[in-house]
Amino acid sequence: MAANSDPIFSKAGAIGLAGGTGIGTSLVTDYDGTGANNVIVFTSDATNGGFIQRLRLKAKGANATAAVARVYINNGSVNTSAANNSFYGEIGLPIVAASTTASTPDVDYPMGFAIPAGYRIVIGVSSSGALGTGWSVTTIAGAY
Repeated sequence: MAANSDPIFSKAGAIGLAGGTGIGTSLVTDYDGTGANNVIVFTSDATNGGFIQRLRLKAKGANATAAVARVYINNGSVNTSAANNSFYGEIGLPIVAASTTASTPDVDYPMGFAIPAGYRIVIGVSSSGALGTGWSVTTIAGAY
């Protein structure tokens, strides 16, 4: 199929799911994306790339410690080499008490940029103590 001739619009929606494995149950301490507990939460279209709109983080249950999620852009090669990663940003994650009668917070991290073919988004969570159930990450994106 030919590439999108009007790349301001995505050709198709692309959702990255890291809900099953989640993040934050095994903490990271690095600032370069190389830690073994960092998780790839999105890989762009291998031919034409894509557009990353945002990341949504949602507690998978109770998390007793505040934390920070660090976001990296990876060039499509192994993220265990710091030269393949760029530390893009970070967002604070609150303490969450799970409840059967109240919702837990949605934490959105806006991104809003085109991502080259095969590039990936990698996330790791750092905290001063054990979190609990961790966080689910959903990437809202589009493929060109």
